[in-house]
Amino acid sequence: MNHLEFAELLKQGRVPSVLFFEGPEEHLKQAALRDLRRVLLPEGLEEMNETRLEAPSAGQIIEAAETLPFLAERRLVLLRDYPAIVGRGEADEDLIAYLSKVPDTAVLVFYCVQKVKQQKIRNAVKKLGGLVEFTPLKGPALTSFVTEAFRAQGRECDERTADLLIFISGSDTNQLLNEVAKISSLHPEEPKLNPEDVRLLATPSAESRIFTLVDAVIAGQETRAFALLSDLLHNGETRVGILAMLLRQFRLLQHVKIMQYEHRSQNQIMEAMGIGKPFILKEYLRQASLFTGRQVKEAVALCLETDLNIKSGLVRDEGALESLMLRILAMKKAETPARQA
Repeated sequence: MNHLEFAELLKQGRVPSVLFFEGPEEHLKQAALRDLRRVLLPEGLEEMNETRLEAPSAGQIIEAAETLPFLAERRLVLLRDYPAIVGRGEADEDLIAYLSKVPDTAVLVFYCVQKVKQQKIRNAVKKLGGLVEFTPLKGPALTSFVTEAFRAQGRECDERTADLLIFISGSDTNQLLNEVAKISSLHPEEPKLNPEDVRLLATPSAESRIFTLVDAVIAGQETRAFALLSDLLHNGETRVGILAMLLRQFRLLQHVKIMQYEHRSQNQIMEAMGIGKPFILKEYLRQASLFTGRQVKEAVALCLETDLNIKSGLVRDEGALESLMLRILAMKKAETPARQA
């Protein structure tokens, strides 16, 4: 189930005795745990009815789940990043067998921040109907999340402005909440949010910086392109990671060029690329229009060649990315209108 289906179960009071929280959306995961605590634990008796265990044995988990709650209907037993799930041990068969026997007086929660590496417990909980996946919000749900976050700050934000923030800062809800708080602090006396405030204050995601870097390459702005590359590296991105994002960007532009050649409509292009907003498509169309079909195809080939050379050990990643950018810049400058496709 997803976070919305879990919220509905909470409303109905049908909480499974065993839950498994996983996925990258930590904000939604934390909110779900807060809601679960609010539903299960009587006010003033929270600490007496919640047991948090750090790397416990199977016996300790079973003992905690079997302990009756105090002046409450159910006890919450929380295991954060249980070692047998995140790859620091083997799952105990006695514990797996016990999962289907957890009493109605307890709710056992496996809460995963780290990546799940051992599947036995996860699969067992899934069979019992307790797997909750916290995947990134997309489309209207993400737009609504941003507009509601601004409303909570006393600011009015239309959908287009919310989508602009998502385009610049990415889809991570924790990051978006930080951006909303920061942007809302500017001109708090003005109820309606100005899109220019978003452009001025929003922190660009790595993907957004890659988009800007490609813009600089298109414009032949070598100094700016390398300044943007330096900024990405300074913010913790690796050269291999940046190369992967560059390859993805040029592949997307290649898909746009192909679909335009096939006379696809803008709606068809949006659907094929998984783009939910027309203004985002407009940005891709603008960028694609500044490349010829030959140029974008060659850029993809150069990225793939560099990736292969790094992975095969022919070149070091340090310097290979810079060389790639110089080659794409040179290719872009050398292409003449007569050769455009």
